[in-house]
Amino acid sequence: MWAAGDYQRVGVRLVPASEQLVADLAVRPGDRVLDVAGGTGNTALAAARRDADVVCTDIVPELLDHALRRAETEGLAFDTQVADACDLPFPDASFDVVVSTFGVVFAADPAQAAGELLRVLRPGGRLGLTAWRPEAPGGRLLALVARHDPEDATGDPLLWGTPDGVDGLLGRGELRQVKHTERTVQFTAPSVEAQWQRYRDWFGPVHAAVQRLDDAGRAALEREFAEMWGSATRGGGPGIVVPNTYLQVTGVRAG
Repeated sequence: MWAAGDYQRVGVRLVPASEQLVADLAVRPGDRVLDVAGGTGNTALAAARRDADVVCTDIVPELLDHALRRAETEGLAFDTQVADACDLPFPDASFDVVVSTFGVVFAADPAQAAGELLRVLRPGGRLGLTAWRPEAPGGRLLALVARHDPEDATGDPLLWGTPDGVDGLLGRGELRQVKHTERTVQFTAPSVEAQWQRYRDWFGPVHAAVQRLDDAGRAALEREFAEMWGSATRGGGPGIVVPNTYLQVTGVRAG
């Protein structure tokens, strides 16, 4: 699913969230950083810009190829490895920092993926995650797709978007100095119709749903998207500006 469309065209709009997370985690030169479900490399690039020693993983090789091309364009370097977030191919306590921005939340087994994040993080290491708040446009879009497409296989991404949900996955007591911070990125488009076309053509879950639905189902999905996204826009100027709120979670591995 994530190899379908062109995720880079959607994911690049989340660069501010990656830069914010890496700054809040105080990533430093020489830190061993693992980006889990890193897609086309937003957060890996943010850490590499701070001279960290970065490994970017994803289950889709094509996304990692794009991440490497972006790094080469910027004159940066990091390693990539195809890996399932539920079965990371690294020894225990291998990394100083483990991050995932809107990535691990789509793992098929959320509890298993959360355990893997903690397993590969050394005691005293820092963990950072981001996920859409369920009531935000990003969260509402995922719920909309799941409702229209019973074959949707995106794990349980909204579970990671609440403090209780993510704390339950990570296990209370496994992290200290835990901070839950609501942050916002703005999504812009010339029109609601243009935003729908971007998701339809480029964003894996929507693209896959559109391919599976019949004509009536596609029309209903598009109509409900337009109603939801249009109601979320702010400002009276040309185009649309939609504030998208997400939960940022940071903490230090106990031990």
